[in-house]
Amino acid sequence: MADLVDRVRSFGANIVLDGSALRIVNGQKLPAQARGFIAKNSKAIAEYLRSDENVEFEERAAIIEFDGNIPREWAEQFARFLSRAKPAGVSEIDWSWFLTTCGRMIDEAPGAAA
Repeated sequence: MADLVDRVRSFGANIVLDGSALRIVNGQKLPAQARGFIAKNSKAIAEYLRSDENVEFEERAAIIEFDGNIPREWAEQFARFLSRAKPAGVSEIDWSWFLTTCGRMIDEAPGAAA
């Protein structure tokens, strides 16, 4: 379901839970077949959006976006790195350095606050 939500967002739309109902934001930006697929799979999508893993990811991305005043896409990519386990063969020190460097690059990026 994460791939589906990412794909929807790539069109400039989003799928959110509004109470217990699934809502498509900017649905007009999606191809007609996408809206049909979402409707057909709404129960599974809602379960995914309610999952602890997704809630944690969304919260982390929102904090990065708003506290860092950076584009949502950057915040989501960084949140994905922060949520992942370190890759096999990479030391804890190297993984920590990588995450710290990514965070610094986002903080110092020209136009990040624009």
